Amino acid sequence: MALKGTPVLLLLAAALVLLGAPATADQYQKFLLQHVDANPTGRNDKYCNKQMHYVLKELRRLDPDPGEKVCKDPNTFIHANSKAIRAVCTDEGGTDYETKSGQIMRQSRNRFQVTTCTWRGGKPLNNCKYQAAADFRMIVIACNEQKFPVHFAESQI
Repeated sequence: MALKGTPVLLLLAAALVLLGAPATADQYQKFLLQHVDANPTGRNDKYCNKQMHYVLKELRRLDPDPGEKVCKDPNTFIHANSKAIRAVCTDEGGTDYETKSGQIMRQSRNRFQVTTCTWRGGKPLNNCKYQAAADFRMIVIACNEQKFPVHFAESQI
């Protein structure tokens, strides 16, 4: 009799794995949208206004229930390819980093070129105004079990 339930449990386990995969892929795609721009065209206020307008528009398009329109503040773009950023999730490219709240994240071994866009006024969504700050620094990210970045720790370093 125990054998009759086994295929059902296997199907249930397989379904959970399959259902979990899109959420993980979605988190990584959202990370790429919000934080990765390998080839920026300028790193000034105009760049931030353009990039943030695109990101906010895409986030609203992708979210089935986007809620109230808001300007995101702050947001950092990492100017490297996704392979270099993914390496931070491995021992080759990163080390463990404990946040103030005790969460273990990953800190890059190397510095990255970044642009942080800080909201300076304007109304959502098309009129959000941003100020750019260009920098070259270590990054701290959260990685999923598959070693893909899923969250940028905006204020850790």
